[in-house]
Amino acid sequence: MSKNIITILFSILGVILIEIIAVVAGAYSGIPDVAATKPEGKLMSWFMSTTKDHSISTRAQNITPPFLDDPALVAKGFGHYNEMCVTCHGAPGRKPDEFSQGMNPRPPDLVFSTADLSPEKMFVIVKNGITMTGMPGFASTHSDSEVWAIVAFLNRLQTMSPVEYAAFQKSNVKGMNSAE
Repeated sequence: MSKNIITILFSILGVILIEIIAVVAGAYSGIPDVAATKPEGKLMSWFMSTTKDHSISTRAQNITPPFLDDPALVAKGFGHYNEMCVTCHGAPGRKPDEFSQGMNPRPPDLVFSTADLSPEKMFVIVKNGITMTGMPGFASTHSDSEVWAIVAFLNRLQTMSPVEYAAFQKSNVKGMNSAE
């Protein structure tokens, strides 16, 4: 019986070793296409999406948001959003800049894509970014209170019409620096 167990263990180790060699050989071969102009396969897309969703949920568990309906916090968040986010994500009545169309995955329209996200999850995403998506993390350049301000604006953005966004932009002409 123990001879069978040893044979099974060596077989498993052999298969694992072959898989490792295949992965390394594939990486060095240049055969996998990493072009941003081609979508990932269904398996890779599922894996990355599932990993992203569970990673964000895990990191958001013990976070408590501040009061996000504070107009001053929303205005401060608008300044940051208008300065750094609108080029990729757009806004009501404003399309993202042309370069973002070549990104893979394409940056989501935050008016719609944040509707199902809790403020805690938005905080995790804005603060830490999402690897291999082009979404930067702002932890190195923004304090937690500034990240919460962006989240406060994202909450408000979900219900904002193009006319309201334009009016908001006009009333906050001084932008990010005046809200600090």
